[in-house]
Amino acid sequence: MFRKTALIVLMLMMFCAVSHADEPQAALTESADVIEVKAEVPEAPKSESESESESEPEPEQDELAAREAALSEREEELEVLGDSLAARELELVKKEREFAARSAALTSKIREASGTSAVLLGRETQINKREMDLMAREAELARREMAFAQGSQKFAEAAGIIAGREADIAKREAALAERESEINAKTSAKEAADQITAREAELVKREAALTEREATGARLQELEANLTLRENALKSREESLTARENAVSENEQKLSSQNSEIKESESEIAKKESELAARESELEARNKQLDEKTAALAGRESDLAKREGETARKTIEVNELEALIKELPAFDPNNSTEAAMILTYNIPAEKRRELIAMQRAAYQKYSSNRITQAFEDYVKAAEADPANYLAAYWAGLAAERLRNHRDEALAWANKALEINPNYKPAQELKQRLEAPARPARRRGTR
Repeated sequence: MFRKTALIVLMLMMFCAVSHADEPQAALTESADVIEVKAEVPEAPKSESESESESEPEPEQDELAAREAALSEREEELEVLGDSLAARELELVKKEREFAARSAALTSKIREASGTSAVLLGRETQINKREMDLMAREAELARREMAFAQGSQKFAEAAGIIAGREADIAKREAALAERESEINAKTSAKEAADQITAREAELVKREAALTEREATGARLQELEANLTLRENALKSREESLTARENAVSENEQKLSSQNSEIKESESEIAKKESELAARESELEARNKQLDEKTAALAGRESDLAKREGETARKTIEVNELEALIKELPAFDPNNSTEAAMILTYNIPAEKRRELIAMQRAAYQKYSSNRITQAFEDYVKAAEADPANYLAAYWAGLAAERLRNHRDEALAWANKALEINPNYKPAQELKQRLEAPARPARRRGTR
């Protein structure tokens, strides 16, 4: 904000300097007016002794009116100038925002240009590399053209090239055979992994099998990546070889017989390549089957994990309930007022734990003589589940201790008996509330 204010003030000063330089007469007039206004500002009032000692004549009324008119005109001019400055300040702010937007756009363009320059540099290096490759290829073609001129060496060189391609194809066949053997091994491992159902109880062995499967998947991905790289290299080599053969075929019109032999060998190579493509398609189909088996195994593992989680959760709930029962003394559901009686409710275990916690919190307030708060908590606990007759009994017990809540206490006792008619504490509370109130004893007078 301070930088923006300083920039605006600097631009205003520059603009004022330019305007004053363009209109010198206006600047002189304005300075004279300012001097006149300063001269016309009244001085500080003097003391009574000084006013009495000095006997200067008072200014005339007309002169004061003229000065006031001049001051009012000057104030209007200053207001107009302030409005113009505010408008110029808004324009400057707008221009500053436009400048910020343009700077951001320029920054993005600079970044794009830097990225483009990096891409161009990369392309330039690639082009230089390709030029060097083309120069090497041109030298090789020149050498082969000289060999074609000799005639007899042409066939030997062509046979050598074909032998090299056959060796490459043999390497590809060996790589594909190795990959096929690895896939067969992985397939056997997957078939062995299908027996995981019989080993669900042995969790340690299952984790080891899962780790082995993940390692096998990683190796499969690495092998597929290597195969892709090899296939791309082979395609590039085949394309370069095709281009070279097309260039050489223009100079091989005199050696048609040898070219026919080369074409026959190329047809054999194409046949082998088609066989390799068919084998690759088979391998891909087997990979798909392996992926399907892996997905099915993952589903079975997720189901097993869910079952284990449910078993663990049920085990924890049973252990918690057993520990709670061991901590509490023996109780009678029709006669006990302890929180453990909630365990006899035919409700889910989570709901029972919640009701027990609410009952204990309310009893802490009841035992510390916070009866109103305890009554509210007991009402919430009774309303939390329609089978909670223990909370209904305690709500009636707390209402009994409150003033003018006898009817409400009786209603909660009846509520508890509606849920469990055999609940003796609620029966006793009802009898006590329905009994007629004893009249207060009158104190005798002396």
